[in-house]
Amino acid sequence: MSAARLGAVYAALMAAHDVADHVAQTDHQAANKATSWKAMAGHVGSYQALQALALAALRPYGVRPAWWRVALATAWSAGTHALLDRRWPVKWLLEHTGSARFADARFVVRGSMAHAARWFGAADAQVAVDQATHPVPLHGPYLADQALHHACLFVAALILAGGR
Repeated sequence: MSAARLGAVYAALMAAHDVADHVAQTDHQAANKATSWKAMAGHVGSYQALQALALAALRPYGVRPAWWRVALATAWSAGTHALLDRRWPVKWLLEHTGSARFADARFVVRGSMAHAARWFGAADAQVAVDQATHPVPLHGPYLADQALHHACLFVAALILAGGR
């Protein structure tokens, strides 16, 4: 495995992740994926399609992982993404690693960070948007969710970049 191949695959997966989570995901999916498998299936389906396109974009540059690596990596990515997007695993992890105060998502958000607060939806969080108050905690649930997604994508990249 070369560092260049690993970096290219990880960058492609990260780009697909960000587009899928912040552009392609519908408001309905974002609001309901934690409680509706139908909403989750729609979100993860578009997520996987964007990952496939991102990986296909690497083919002209010589990055052509074996089909079984693509299948394994995308199954891992889809499964972990769906699990984390159910939200309770992230809350559980925060509660059991010394960040219980932030697991309930009761915080005040400043300006452009308001989108992060929507991660929990109106039913799960009491969020006030106020320019003059405190920023979102750096180890709050939204950022913990993103960090866990990124770590899972790195595992997928290791699977994809392995071999010749």
